[in-house]
Amino acid sequence: MGEENEIFIVGNGKSLKDFDFNFLKDKEWIGCTLGYRHWREINMYPTHYVNVDGVVLKNNLEDIKDLIINKRCESFLLCASIIKEWTDIQNYENVTFIQQYKMSPKNPFRNLIDYCSGSTATILGYCLGFKVINLLGMDCNYVEFIPECMKLSDGTLKIIKEPIDNPNYYYPKYQQVGDIYNPPNSERIHFESWFDVRNIFLLFNLLRGESIKLYNWTTPENRKLADYFESKNIANLI
Repeated sequence: MGEENEIFIVGNGKSLKDFDFNFLKDKEWIGCTLGYRHWREINMYPTHYVNVDGVVLKNNLEDIKDLIINKRCESFLLCASIIKEWTDIQNYENVTFIQQYKMSPKNPFRNLIDYCSGSTATILGYCLGFKVINLLGMDCNYVEFIPECMKLSDGTLKIIKEPIDNPNYYYPKYQQVGDIYNPPNSERIHFESWFDVRNIFLLFNLLRGESIKLYNWTTPENRKLADYFESKNIANLI
């Protein structure tokens, strides 16, 4: 833990385009979903990994196995749907599933009605006992349908051409040809889940007599969550 008992919840939004990940070397942080494609390149992995998107887990199973089997991170919080694809995952003690937390009494996850990997990682940070939680790359301003993808019959999307400048992610190779993923559903899923996070912090701080702080470090043009959390300019972080 840092001197201020803080943790960083690192997403993959465009606001991280010029961010120096070396800043996180001596920090405790949680990374999400396909961020590992960049982590492999810089040979740096988060303390904890969160991916509760069943479609992404299923279609990137070998990569997820690599993260877990080779202990790239200390712990993994996933969607239980992965058990259908890899039953042996249940043998790893450092792997838990969001469904377990949502069934636990007095657990903040029970109040997370809608959830995405970013909001899940944030509540995990709260449950781990940190007093300051910093969001990075949680922009929530997705372009729902980029030109390089096509819609499949089951409603998912597939990358059919390498994106030249993906508007949704800081890392140019975040999405690759062949990737299958859920539409972002910003309004229906992401904004609702961050609304739940805001309410959970207000409620549990009150009930527990705590003052856990949450800051959203981002760029001025990506202050989509400003109504929910205090925004800070990411340029001033380092």
